Amino acid sequence: MTATRIAVIAGEPRAHVELAVGALAPRLISRNATRAHVAVTAAGMVLLGGDHVDIRIDVGPACTLEIEDVGGTVAYPGALSSWNLDVRIGAGGTLLWHGLPFVVTGGADVERRSSLTLGSDARAVIRETLVLGRHGERGGRLSSELSVVDGDGPILFERLEADGRAPEPGVLGGNRTLDAVIAVGFRPRARPHDLEFDLPGAMARHLSDHTHGSPLDPVWDAWAALAEERGLGAAPASLETERNRVEVTA
Repeated sequence: MTATRIAVIAGEPRAHVELAVGALAPRLISRNATRAHVAVTAAGMVLLGGDHVDIRIDVGPACTLEIEDVGGTVAYPGALSSWNLDVRIGAGGTLLWHGLPFVVTGGADVERRSSLTLGSDARAVIRETLVLGRHGERGGRLSSELSVVDGDGPILFERLEADGRAPEPGVLGGNRTLDAVIAVGFRPRARPHDLEFDLPGAMARHLSDHTHGSPLDPVWDAWAALAEERGLGAAPASLETERNRVEVTA
């Protein structure tokens, strides 16, 4: 399957934006010299069993790319399918991606991989909501991996293994929805129970048995706004060499 590609490079009077349709269809909403707002929606039925979706995003130096998800994603029953996201953010660049629910229906088998590479002083804020099953379903199997690195090495590695047919204590338990806002490259205003990384960044999470009423909406608004405030709210990088690594296996 052809890769979906979104790239933005600063330019005058407007940034140069490259869009390639794959499993997702990106559409330019607005832009100026250094900022682009792009909406993405499924170009067809996604994910069907056996589908392999690749998404490549390049944010040029000193650029901001805001991606608006339209409709979310539903993984349908069938053979193993995959969802691979590769993001590269240049020096001083910012990515904001407010993802809608990624639903793994009963009988689906999905491997989901997201990889972010940050240049110097690059930032990103991502909202991801993983859901096991539609209403009344227990959901299928999901393997979800998130890795974030910069020029010095890994910042965060997290792996979630969950199966709606065999819920595990300490993973999702009786919940079917895992909502998260992840900020990297700067210090957001974290709440007392949020996970703060050794290096600038934090993660806010909410577990529930439904997708509505999440308390993370204001967290997204605050962290996304702060990410664009260059020179404000950012703390110096930690001198510790220990990086964050979290693994969750059901």
